[in-house]
Amino acid sequence: MIVELNNLQFYAYHGLYDFEREKGGEFIVNVKIESTDNIKYTHLADVVNYEDIYRIVNHQMVSSKDFIEEVARLILEDLKIQFMDAIYLEVKLTKCTPPIPGMKGSAAVTSKYCK
Repeated sequence: MIVELNNLQFYAYHGLYDFEREKGGEFIVNVKIESTDNIKYTHLADVVNYEDIYRIVNHQMVSSKDFIEEVARLILEDLKIQFMDAIYLEVKLTKCTPPIPGMKGSAAVTSKYCK
């Protein structure tokens, strides 16, 4: 079973430069969690709970960091703790408007874990 939360949008203050941490910017987070299919899904405790995923992502997004790589790593580590039975985890963090003169587009990092 694969559970995904896609295009979670945040206004956050991650960045190496002072103006990024003061002004902030838009970020998008995508999370993918894979677990074994040999479970009966009859109770909330049996499933990967979307609310738990969002709570973990939100917790890390509100705390400013210099590098989006560190934010993605911290989200992944928290997910590993919460979903110990997961066999695959993936966190993609996109900085929608990186401060690169003349650049049109976004920058993203992906952090993965495979059991």
